[in-house]
Amino acid sequence: MDLSELGFLTVKAVQAFKKQNIITVLDLLYHYPTKFEDYTIIPFSEAEIGKNITIAGIVQGKPNVANIKSNLSVMNFYVDVDGARVRVTIFNRHFLRTKIHYGKYVRLTGKFDQSFNKFIASELTFDELGTAINPVFNIKGLEDKKVLEIKEKCFFDYQDLLIEDLPEDIRKEHDLISIREAIQYINIPEEMDQIQQAIKRIKFEELLKYQLKVKYMLYRRKTAPEGLAIHYNQKQVDSFVSQLPFQLTADQQTSLQEILYDISSPYKMNRLLQGEVGSGKTVVSAIALFAITTAGYQGAIMVPTEVLANQHFQTFTELFQSTPLKIALLTSSVPTKDRKEILEALSGGTIDIIIGTHSLFQKEVVFKKLGLVVTDEEHRFGVKQRVSMVGKGYLIDHLKMSATPIPRTLAISLLGDSDISIIKTMPGHKKPVITKYIDYEKRVEVFEHMREEILRGRQIFIITPMIEESQVMDLKNALEVFENVKKYYEGFCEVGLIHGKLKTEEKEEVMRLFSTNKIQILVATSVIEVGVNVINATTMVILDADRFGIAQLHQMRGRVQRSDFQAYCYLISKSQADTSIKRLKLVEETRDGFALAEEDLLIRGQGDIFGEKQSGTILFKMANIVLDRDLLEQVNGLAEEIIHSQRLFNDQAYKNLYDLVYNNYQVKKEILE
Repeated sequence: MDLSELGFLTVKAVQAFKKQNIITVLDLLYHYPTKFEDYTIIPFSEAEIGKNITIAGIVQGKPNVANIKSNLSVMNFYVDVDGARVRVTIFNRHFLRTKIHYGKYVRLTGKFDQSFNKFIASELTFDELGTAINPVFNIKGLEDKKVLEIKEKCFFDYQDLLIEDLPEDIRKEHDLISIREAIQYINIPEEMDQIQQAIKRIKFEELLKYQLKVKYMLYRRKTAPEGLAIHYNQKQVDSFVSQLPFQLTADQQTSLQEILYDISSPYKMNRLLQGEVGSGKTVVSAIALFAITTAGYQGAIMVPTEVLANQHFQTFTELFQSTPLKIALLTSSVPTKDRKEILEALSGGTIDIIIGTHSLFQKEVVFKKLGLVVTDEEHRFGVKQRVSMVGKGYLIDHLKMSATPIPRTLAISLLGDSDISIIKTMPGHKKPVITKYIDYEKRVEVFEHMREEILRGRQIFIITPMIEESQVMDLKNALEVFENVKKYYEGFCEVGLIHGKLKTEEKEEVMRLFSTNKIQILVATSVIEVGVNVINATTMVILDADRFGIAQLHQMRGRVQRSDFQAYCYLISKSQADTSIKRLKLVEETRDGFALAEEDLLIRGQGDIFGEKQSGTILFKMANIVLDRDLLEQVNGLAEEIIHSQRLFNDQAYKNLYDLVYNNYQVKKEILE
């Protein structure tokens, strides 16, 4: 029922609700308070110093009022609180002095200061039977008290509209109240315990429904397969792996087996391969691409930048130099004549693996027999871009790679029907990067370190968050830093500059000079965050480090952990903000990418896998998959059990949940198709 149909609501109230997108009675009941002001009276024996509480007692004598300034008055009086004589101080309430007299009952909200004999009050009321808990609804144009009255009437008049979606066995097993109780307690609370019960029920339901959608998508993909089983040549794959100039780590081997199993299965692979920078994801993807070519299929790898595309092309050319495979590179800077030849070879089937940027999305890019798409740093591509690429083949497999570690349960929630493979161990004997947070004023010690590293034959990155000078933010820009560094090290070493505004051929030339050690110091913007691989670079200097996110800092730090030499990362900042300093110290002290990823998720939000949103918070009304990760773990297991026990499909008590999940699956399917 629309709120406009309710006779007791004014037009003003209806409009106020409408501005908050609250149109119906159910919208109103499911619009939860943003916080609760608790005025529950605390006995004197349970009061704590410094904690905001509410006490009550009987006034002992007249108040004393003093005017300190024209706009500041202080009033003192004594109250008997459970037999204890307490001195009360309250500011700017002198107009109440005539109401405060011996024997008067008062309720006071505030804090005990230093001793239990002095109470600094912020609020005072004489209502003995007043509401103990006040929900705050934040409806502009309506007082919370009025909203509470409206909600109370709507609940008791229309509570029959509330449908119970959770089966009774789940509610009993997990000690959950009914939906009617939850909506009543969250909107019209009488005790804090009721609010906690309601919050638990609402969060549980939101997380369970979401996890069921995720699990159902995965279930449908594997039990109603719509893919092609690619019967690759295992002997050729084993031979290729054995000829690599290094041994795969245990994590690489496990991930590879999981990927190859998906490739040979009759369902479409949709797998995320995640691991730290330098953990060896690219090699694993290369082997997977090689495998599908042994069955006559073509493969493609999409990357977000031309710098990374060129690097992958070089890496793949070296990896496959002893094989007959033809590798091609397609970016926007490829000359028209070469592009035409590549497109003809691709559609004719003579190109086995193509590496490219967004150019691969173009309509004229046609494959003869595409079998596997690999998306590197997949979060940098939109949903439609990923889908359009995967749609260039028939029921093809999709492998996504990311250097941003996400804890497994969160990854499952964030990435929908993706399977997860994780590479945690680093290949070779790489030492942990020594990371130091340094105040801008102490940067001289970094310059001395840089000089020593260059004398050892090593190379250095200097990262700045801006290309040109900004009048808005006082940040060190790349152009200015380049000129200063070049002047400082003149005659000692060569300094280069790379940023997003350079032409592709200019970027390639700078990277070529840096990778061959013709340039010893490279000043860059965060264009190097993704994929740049210069083994000899052992020091990363990040200026204005507070301007970068935790995940960005961690990924950039990984760029200098490519060799067995000791690597260093300096986080230089002049920020005095506590939050910035805390973040930088966290990166300084923490090497675990998964721990840093959780912190980053708290800041950036979790994303929305059921739409096209790539960042921001999943639109739960109350739950948060990061803050409520313990509850998420519990609900994740329950969702898994419900799907695999077939209760969702065969038990009538689960009909509401099934309808919700199935309908959402159809919506998701339509988006992807």
